[in-house]
Amino acid sequence: MARLGNSLDNFDDFSREELEEFVREKERIRQIVGQVGGRPTAAGKVMNILMIVFILATLVAAPFLPEDLELPAVEVGLVLLSIKIFYFLHNEAKVIHFQFWMLSSLEWRLNDMGKRIIHIDKTLQAQEEKKKKKQP
Repeated sequence: MARLGNSLDNFDDFSREELEEFVREKERIRQIVGQVGGRPTAAGKVMNILMIVFILATLVAAPFLPEDLELPAVEVGLVLLSIKIFYFLHNEAKVIHFQFWMLSSLEWRLNDMGKRIIHIDKTLQAQEEKKKKKQP
């Protein structure tokens, strides 16, 4: 019974180590995704705020400008809005590409592990058959 208890204690230690490694890996991936564009950085937040302010300023100010500047102000606002949309789509494309890369690499690893498990299973079955043949 003591032997079983010791093996469970080792299993608990192994599980804690695995859990701690998982948490470290998760934080590392979270930082990488943040760098890729998953989380807005301080510079990204400043750019978003400035773009919104400039877009709103040009569109709100347009009706109060002289008639010959009214249309160019609206056009500038729309150009800024288009730039903001392109910037957003670019960041999303980077994040989606990174997520695809991660999922693809996980799939490759799972397939490799599946092949290894099948190989180990076949090896174990062959060893069991050899043991059965040796026994009278």
